Amino acid sequence: MTFLSVDESYSSSWFLRTTDQRISDFLKLPQGWHYGEGNAPNEETVDDALRIYNQTTLLGLKSEAFPGIDGEIQINCYSGNKTLEFTVESTGMVSLTKEENDIEISSHENLTVEAVLNIVREEYGETTWNSFDQSIQSIIVSTKSELRVGPSEIPLTGVEYRSYLAVA
Repeated sequence: MTFLSVDESYSSSWFLRTTDQRISDFLKLPQGWHYGEGNAPNEETVDDALRIYNQTTLLGLKSEAFPGIDGEIQINCYSGNKTLEFTVESTGMVSLTKEENDIEISSHENLTVEAVLNIVREEYGETTWNSFDQSIQSIIVSTKSELRVGPSEIPLTGVEYRSYLAVA
């Protein structure tokens, strides 16, 4: 079943593009793109959606985006069993729904993009950076003596083997 009907000149590779490319491509949607209905989002809506997408991607969330019939853009972000669903309206307002294990935890409407970005940073920023800190703990230089330049301590690989060509 197709949810998007476009004319033949529209590239079939559209579904293979990255999420940020797809969001930008929503500007190219023709009038009536969804079974005779549907408007393309305006540039401000696309810019707002890209800001949200970029922030969630920086924090390690997997995302996908969908155009809405009235020019809105929906972005779904996933982290484990948590889902964030953003709907960026053509008015500049954003709705945010949080789900955990497919159960709605909270829903907020008429948020600004800045408010949404702050919520995302507060909820996901600390977790992502904490896991990053733990992953580099063993390679961090913590004392001045560790900064000294010295000979490499690469272990010898063992025995050298003579190379030869075998006659076939």
